Amino acid sequence: MLYFKIIDEFHEHLKEIKIGTSALLDESNLTIALCAKTLGKLSRYVDEYGFESTKSEIEFFKTIKVIPMQYLIYYIEVRSCELRMPKIGRVSKLEFLQKQTEKINSFFAKHTEFLIYLDSNYEYLDKNYFTRKHLDKSPLVKSYPYYKDPKFNTSHGEILARLRGLGMFTNYLNEKIKKFGLLDTKDINNAVLNWTGSYSSFVELIYGCEAMGYFNNGNITITEIIEVLGDFLSIKRGNPSRTYNEIKNRKNSRIKFFNEAGQKLLNKMDKEDGV
Repeated sequence: MLYFKIIDEFHEHLKEIKIGTSALLDESNLTIALCAKTLGKLSRYVDEYGFESTKSEIEFFKTIKVIPMQYLIYYIEVRSCELRMPKIGRVSKLEFLQKQTEKINSFFAKHTEFLIYLDSNYEYLDKNYFTRKHLDKSPLVKSYPYYKDPKFNTSHGEILARLRGLGMFTNYLNEKIKKFGLLDTKDINNAVLNWTGSYSSFVELIYGCEAMGYFNNGNITITEIIEVLGDFLSIKRGNPSRTYNEIKNRKNSRIKFFNEAGQKLLNKMDKEDGV
Protein backbone atom coordinates (compact mmCIF):
# COMPACT_ATOMS: atom_id res chain seq x y z
CA MET A 1 0.00 0.00 0.00
CA LEU A 2 1.02 3.59 -0.59
CA TYR A 3 1.26 4.48 3.09
CA PHE A 4 4.15 2.03 3.57
CA LYS A 5 6.08 3.99 0.96
CA ILE A 6 5.21 7.23 2.76
CA ILE A 7 6.55 5.86 6.05
CA ASP A 8 9.74 4.58 4.39
CA GLU A 9 10.35 8.06 2.96
CA PHE A 10 9.68 9.53 6.39
CA HIS A 11 12.37 7.38 8.01
CA GLU A 12 14.87 8.30 5.31
CA HIS A 13 14.27 12.02 5.73
CA LEU A 14 14.38 11.65 9.52
CA LYS A 15 17.79 10.01 9.25
CA GLU A 16 19.02 12.83 7.00
CA ILE A 17 17.90 15.45 9.50
CA LYS A 18 19.69 13.72 12.39
CA ILE A 19 22.90 13.45 10.38
CA GLY A 20 22.71 16.94 8.91
CA THR A 21 21.99 18.97 12.05
CA SER A 22 24.09 19.59 15.14
CA ALA A 23 21.75 21.83 17.15
CA LEU A 24 18.80 20.16 18.88
CA LEU A 25 16.46 23.07 18.17
CA ASP A 26 17.25 22.89 14.45
CA GLU A 27 16.67 19.14 14.51
CA SER A 28 13.36 19.69 16.32
CA ASN A 29 12.09 22.34 13.91
CA LEU A 30 12.98 20.33 10.81
CA THR A 31 11.50 17.12 12.19
CA ILE A 32 8.27 18.81 13.27
CA ALA A 33 7.88 20.11 9.71
CA LEU A 34 8.64 16.64 8.33
CA CYS A 35 6.07 15.02 10.62
CA ALA A 36 3.40 17.54 9.64
CA LYS A 37 4.12 16.96 5.96
CA THR A 38 4.01 13.18 6.38
CA LEU A 39 0.76 13.28 8.34
CA GLY A 40 -0.70 15.46 5.61
CA LYS A 41 0.21 12.86 2.99
CA LEU A 42 -1.31 10.07 5.08
CA SER A 43 -4.47 12.10 5.62
CA ARG A 44 -4.90 12.66 1.89
CA TYR A 45 -4.32 8.95 1.28
CA VAL A 46 -7.09 8.05 3.73
CA ASP A 47 -9.46 10.58 2.14
CA GLU A 48 -8.80 9.25 -1.34
CA TYR A 49 -8.56 5.50 -0.83
CA GLY A 50 -10.12 4.71 2.53
CA PHE A 51 -9.60 1.17 3.84
CA GLU A 52 -10.33 -2.23 2.39
CA SER A 53 -11.41 -3.68 5.72
CA THR A 54 -11.67 -3.06 9.44
CA LYS A 55 -8.39 -4.93 9.85
CA SER A 56 -6.55 -2.55 7.52
CA GLU A 57 -8.06 0.46 9.28
CA ILE A 58 -6.87 -0.83 12.65
CA GLU A 59 -3.42 -1.51 11.22
CA PHE A 60 -3.19 2.02 9.86
CA PHE A 61 -4.18 3.86 13.04
CA LYS A 62 -2.40 1.49 15.41
CA THR A 63 0.91 0.99 13.60
CA ILE A 64 1.29 3.48 10.73
CA LYS A 65 -0.03 6.91 11.61
CA VAL A 66 1.37 6.61 15.12
CA ILE A 67 4.96 6.65 13.75
CA PRO A 68 5.16 10.27 12.54
CA MET A 69 2.72 11.33 15.26
CA GLN A 70 4.93 10.10 18.10
CA TYR A 71 7.93 11.92 16.66
CA LEU A 72 5.83 15.04 16.25
CA ILE A 73 4.83 14.93 19.92
CA TYR A 74 8.38 14.13 21.04
CA TYR A 75 10.00 17.00 19.17
CA ILE A 76 7.28 19.47 20.14
CA GLU A 77 7.97 18.61 23.79
CA VAL A 78 11.75 18.83 23.27
CA ARG A 79 11.53 22.18 21.53
CA SER A 80 9.21 23.53 24.22
CA CYS A 81 11.56 22.29 26.95
CA GLU A 82 14.65 23.76 25.29
CA LEU A 83 12.99 27.16 24.84
CA ARG A 84 11.39 27.34 28.29
CA MET A 85 14.30 25.93 30.30
CA PRO A 86 15.68 28.47 32.81
CA LYS A 87 18.89 29.89 31.38
CA ILE A 88 20.83 30.07 34.65
CA GLY A 89 20.73 28.30 38.00
CA ARG A 90 21.15 24.55 38.36
CA VAL A 91 18.41 24.29 40.97
CA SER A 92 15.96 26.21 38.79
CA LYS A 93 16.71 23.92 35.86
CA LEU A 94 16.23 20.79 37.95
CA GLU A 95 12.94 22.08 39.35
CA PHE A 96 11.72 22.79 35.83
CA LEU A 97 12.71 19.30 34.65
CA GLN A 98 11.02 17.77 37.68
CA LYS A 99 7.75 19.46 36.72
CA GLN A 100 8.05 18.02 33.21
CA THR A 101 8.60 14.57 34.72
CA GLU A 102 5.55 14.93 36.95
CA LYS A 103 3.44 15.90 33.94
CA ILE A 104 4.49 12.74 32.12
CA ASN A 105 3.87 10.53 35.15
CA SER A 106 0.41 12.02 35.52
CA PHE A 107 -0.46 11.27 31.89
CA PHE A 108 0.79 7.69 32.10
CA ALA A 109 -1.08 7.12 35.35
CA LYS A 110 -4.28 8.42 33.74
CA HIS A 111 -4.01 5.79 31.00
CA THR A 112 -2.83 2.82 33.06
CA GLU A 113 -5.55 0.47 31.79
CA PHE A 114 -4.74 1.28 28.17
CA LEU A 115 -1.03 0.70 28.86
CA ILE A 116 -1.80 -2.70 30.34
CA TYR A 117 -3.87 -3.50 27.25
CA LEU A 118 -0.97 -2.56 24.97
CA ASP A 119 1.72 -4.30 27.02
CA SER A 120 -0.36 -7.49 27.11
CA ASN A 121 -0.65 -7.45 23.29
CA TYR A 122 -4.42 -7.68 23.55
CA GLU A 123 -6.51 -7.05 20.43
CA TYR A 124 -10.09 -7.58 21.56
CA LEU A 125 -10.75 -3.82 21.91
CA ASP A 126 -8.89 -2.74 18.78
CA LYS A 127 -12.15 -2.13 16.92
CA ASN A 128 -13.14 0.35 19.62
CA TYR A 129 -9.73 1.97 19.99
CA PHE A 130 -8.44 2.11 16.43
CA THR A 131 -11.41 2.54 14.10
CA ARG A 132 -13.31 5.75 13.49
CA LYS A 133 -16.65 4.07 14.11
CA HIS A 134 -16.19 4.47 17.89
CA LEU A 135 -14.58 7.92 17.78
CA ASP A 136 -17.38 9.55 19.78
CA LYS A 137 -16.97 7.16 22.72
CA SER A 138 -13.71 8.64 24.03
CA PRO A 139 -12.36 12.20 24.04
CA LEU A 140 -9.29 12.80 21.90
CA VAL A 141 -5.96 14.00 23.21
CA LYS A 142 -5.54 17.46 21.74
CA SER A 143 -1.88 17.24 20.82
CA TYR A 144 -1.93 18.81 17.34
CA PRO A 145 -4.45 20.25 14.84
CA TYR A 146 -4.97 16.81 13.25
CA TYR A 147 -7.20 15.82 16.15
CA LYS A 148 -9.91 18.09 14.70
CA ASP A 149 -10.43 15.85 11.67
CA PRO A 150 -12.71 12.89 12.56
CA LYS A 151 -11.78 11.21 9.26
CA PHE A 152 -8.17 10.92 10.35
CA ASN A 153 -8.44 9.94 14.01
CA THR A 154 -9.69 7.26 16.35
CA SER A 155 -10.48 7.43 20.05
CA HIS A 156 -7.08 6.05 21.17
CA GLY A 157 -4.76 6.62 18.23
CA GLU A 158 -3.73 10.00 19.60
CA ILE A 159 -3.30 8.57 23.09
CA LEU A 160 -1.04 5.81 21.78
CA ALA A 161 1.09 8.35 19.91
CA ARG A 162 1.39 10.53 23.00
CA LEU A 163 2.36 7.59 25.19
CA ARG A 164 5.14 6.70 22.77
CA GLY A 165 6.23 10.28 22.20
CA LEU A 166 6.34 11.02 25.92
CA GLY A 167 8.22 7.77 26.46
CA MET A 168 10.91 9.10 24.14
CA PHE A 169 10.75 12.46 25.89
CA THR A 170 11.40 10.71 29.21
CA ASN A 171 14.83 9.60 27.98
CA TYR A 172 15.59 13.18 26.98
CA LEU A 173 14.58 14.43 30.45
CA ASN A 174 16.67 11.77 32.20
CA GLU A 175 19.77 12.89 30.29
CA LYS A 176 19.08 16.52 31.16
CA ILE A 177 18.61 15.68 34.83
CA LYS A 178 21.92 13.82 34.88
CA LYS A 179 23.61 16.79 33.24
CA PHE A 180 22.31 19.36 35.71
CA GLY A 181 22.28 17.14 38.79
CA LEU A 182 24.69 17.69 41.67
CA LEU A 183 26.27 14.36 40.85
CA ASP A 184 26.16 12.60 37.49
CA THR A 185 25.85 8.84 37.20
CA LYS A 186 29.61 8.29 37.12
CA ASP A 187 30.12 10.34 40.26
CA ILE A 188 27.41 8.44 42.09
CA ASN A 189 28.80 5.06 41.09
CA ASN A 190 32.28 6.07 42.25
CA ALA A 191 31.18 7.79 45.46
CA VAL A 192 32.40 6.22 48.70
CA LEU A 193 29.89 7.31 51.30
CA ASN A 194 28.43 4.69 53.63
CA TRP A 195 26.14 5.11 56.59
CA THR A 196 27.92 3.55 59.58
CA GLY A 197 25.36 4.53 62.22
CA SER A 198 22.44 2.38 63.32
CA TYR A 199 19.41 1.83 61.16
CA SER A 200 17.17 3.41 63.80
CA SER A 201 19.32 6.55 63.76
CA PHE A 202 19.00 6.72 59.98
CA VAL A 203 15.22 6.32 60.17
CA GLU A 204 14.99 8.98 62.90
CA LEU A 205 17.05 11.36 60.76
CA ILE A 206 14.86 10.81 57.70
CA TYR A 207 11.58 11.15 59.58
CA GLY A 208 12.84 14.30 61.27
CA CYS A 209 13.92 15.94 58.00
CA GLU A 210 10.68 14.86 56.36
CA ALA A 211 8.68 16.44 59.18
CA MET A 212 10.55 19.69 58.50
CA GLY A 213 9.70 19.47 54.79
CA TYR A 214 13.38 19.47 53.83
CA PHE A 215 13.02 17.03 50.92
CA ASN A 216 11.34 18.42 47.78
CA ASN A 217 9.45 20.93 49.93
CA GLY A 218 7.60 18.03 51.52
CA ASN A 219 6.30 16.69 48.20
CA ILE A 220 7.81 13.22 48.52
CA THR A 221 6.99 10.18 50.61
CA ILE A 222 9.07 8.67 53.39
CA THR A 223 9.37 5.45 51.39
CA GLU A 224 10.82 7.30 48.40
CA ILE A 225 13.29 9.24 50.56
CA ILE A 226 14.51 6.12 52.35
CA GLU A 227 14.81 4.21 49.08
CA VAL A 228 16.92 6.90 47.39
CA LEU A 229 19.19 7.72 50.33
CA GLY A 230 19.34 4.09 51.43
CA ASP A 231 20.73 3.06 48.05
CA PHE A 232 23.17 5.97 47.97
CA LEU A 233 24.46 5.30 51.49
CA SER A 234 24.57 1.51 51.01
CA ILE A 235 22.17 0.87 53.89
CA LYS A 236 20.87 -2.65 54.28
CA ARG A 237 17.12 -2.84 53.74
CA GLY A 238 15.01 -2.74 56.87
CA ASN A 239 11.45 -2.02 57.92
CA PRO A 240 11.28 1.78 58.35
CA SER A 241 7.64 1.83 59.52
CA ARG A 242 8.27 -0.70 62.26
CA THR A 243 11.49 1.05 63.27
CA TYR A 244 9.65 4.37 63.46
CA ASN A 245 7.01 2.83 65.75
CA GLU A 246 9.79 1.48 67.97
CA ILE A 247 11.28 4.98 68.13
CA LYS A 248 7.89 6.40 69.11
CA ASN A 249 7.57 3.81 71.90
CA ARG A 250 10.95 4.51 73.49
CA LYS A 251 10.65 4.92 77.27
CA ASN A 252 13.29 7.61 77.58
CA SER A 253 14.08 10.10 74.83
CA ARG A 254 12.17 9.34 71.67
CA ILE A 255 14.54 11.51 69.62
CA LYS A 256 17.72 9.91 70.85
CA PHE A 257 19.63 10.54 67.61
CA PHE A 258 18.81 14.23 67.44
CA ASN A 259 19.60 14.77 71.13
CA GLU A 260 22.95 13.00 70.88
CA ALA A 261 23.82 14.65 67.58
CA GLY A 262 22.97 18.08 68.96
CA GLN A 263 25.04 17.53 72.09
CA LYS A 264 28.05 16.21 70.15
CA LEU A 265 27.89 19.21 67.82
CA LEU A 266 27.84 21.59 70.77
CA ASN A 267 30.80 19.78 72.33
CA LYS A 268 32.69 20.05 69.04
CA MET A 269 31.98 23.79 68.86
CA ASP A 270 33.05 24.32 72.46
CA LYS A 271 36.26 22.39 71.90
CA GLU A 272 37.08 24.37 68.78
CA ASP A 273 36.45 27.60 70.66
CA GLY A 274 38.59 26.49 73.55
CA VAL A 275 35.72 26.49 76.01
